[in-house]
Amino acid sequence: MRKITPKKYAQALYESLEGKDKAEIASAITSFIQVLVRNKSISKSDKVISAFQDYLNEQEGIQAVSVYSVKALHQEEKKEIKSGLKQALKKEIELIEYIDPELMGGVILKYGDVIVDGSVKNKIENLANTIG
Repeated sequence: MRKITPKKYAQALYESLEGKDKAEIASAITSFIQVLVRNKSISKSDKVISAFQDYLNEQEGIQAVSVYSVKALHQEEKKEIKSGLKQALKKEIELIEYIDPELMGGVILKYGDVIVDGSVKNKIENLANTIG
């Protein structure tokens, strides 16, 4: 039997939930979990959930972006980041914030396979590599 990837499970779940009301969604999710158990794939559930969120965002034109900063961002900073990314990516932006005191300042943005490192730590490391 061919293995079903978490992404394929996620797509199937998304399609099975389209246009359903709350009661139908609950029933569909129960059935979906039963399929995972029957296929001995319940151990993939975390990956399926993650793939489902990615697929849902893709279908709805949303890009999840992880933002790493030394301290919590102010609303205006978040608004500025979201606005710039929305313009560049032509998608709605969902920011997921992380605090990383080792950055010293600045931010790192991660989305898809892209990493934009605007941290002070990275700038210092680049300067050190250039000098020495």
